[in-house]
Amino acid sequence: MTEKTKEVKAKADRLVELTAQKERVQAEMEEIKAWFENLAVNDLKDTKKKTVEYWGSSNARVVVGNSETVKPVSMAMVKRLLNTVYPDFVTEKTSYSLAAPAKRLFTIAYLGAYTEGTLDDTIQAITKDEKLQRTLRKKLKGKYEKDTESLMKSAGLDAKEASDWAYLVSEVVNWEWMLQVLKAAEWSGTPQEAVDIINAAVIVDESLKVTVGAEEKKLGIVSRPGGHRGGER
Repeated sequence: MTEKTKEVKAKADRLVELTAQKERVQAEMEEIKAWFENLAVNDLKDTKKKTVEYWGSSNARVVVGNSETVKPVSMAMVKRLLNTVYPDFVTEKTSYSLAAPAKRLFTIAYLGAYTEGTLDDTIQAITKDEKLQRTLRKKLKGKYEKDTESLMKSAGLDAKEASDWAYLVSEVVNWEWMLQVLKAAEWSGTPQEAVDIINAAVIVDESLKVTVGAEEKKLGIVSRPGGHRGGER
């Protein structure tokens, strides 16, 4: 086992251990907070106070605050009620939410995650075997990891070559999809002009997310050379 492998194993074990500790601590904190909230409900009852303090030893202090959140059900009714003073009482804001296809389009354009070309041309560059070409047309969808696996199994490529081709397939599929969207939108300019507008209109932040968990190991039957699996004779 190399030093790097040892370090990776140790760091992974420690991170999972700390995450489990954090979850236990968080659960206990929520339980204690709920206890204080129930206590505060009684202590604030029949008073105009919004907060109540509880003291522990030394400088330990717990503050429970009561706040109200107003959520309008019908702004039309509110507008009718307030009439001419409505603009003084209500601030109108317009918010926009991007659907998944829009997020994909803007991400592809902003990050330059595309390569001009077609999936058919790319497949023909991978293999001249027409039967294999038909198979790859069905299997390659622009999903990098799955496409890498498909190219290794179906085309017999090694891991490095399959990975390189899968990367290109992903970018070509993105390009073709982007052209389809622009056509549907009746965009009259060039694809590059559309990309330039997107780059000026949005910002795409890339971030990393670490997911931690301890998974149970599944018991399975291992086939050994010269032997057989359970149920086989």
